[in-house]
Amino acid sequence: MSKIDFAKRWEYFTVNELECRGTGECHMQEDFMSMLVNIRREIDRPLIVSSGYRSPEHNAKIGGSANSPHTYGRAVDIVCMGTVAYKLIQIAIKHGMTGIGVSQKGPAENRFIHIDNIAKGQQELLGPRPWVWSY
Repeated sequence: MSKIDFAKRWEYFTVNELECRGTGECHMQEDFMSMLVNIRREIDRPLIVSSGYRSPEHNAKIGGSANSPHTYGRAVDIVCMGTVAYKLIQIAIKHGMTGIGVSQKGPAENRFIHIDNIAKGQQELLGPRPWVWSY
């Protein structure tokens, strides 16, 4: 799918914010993106994506976990903190996200909530779900 087609497909999100920072590839999964759009609609505020799809090579280069849901197009990191982070976690769980990572240390621009939803059958690779962790 071209970047133009993708941009028309997902309300609220652009290819530039979802594509791999190392390769420019963007292989987000349609069902995951549908969930993310619904989360954005309910939270009713912009969601700033600091990390979306990651190629396996780029993920390894930046020290991402092996078999990260980012490499399957099933995860995003959203820049937020405080009450917005709390609300995002609640809404993400409500909409079926099963992986929640919390990073709330340091400067505001470095704080984020990771949300993912791995496909059935990938739990053997990625670990049990539902699951919450901190960084």
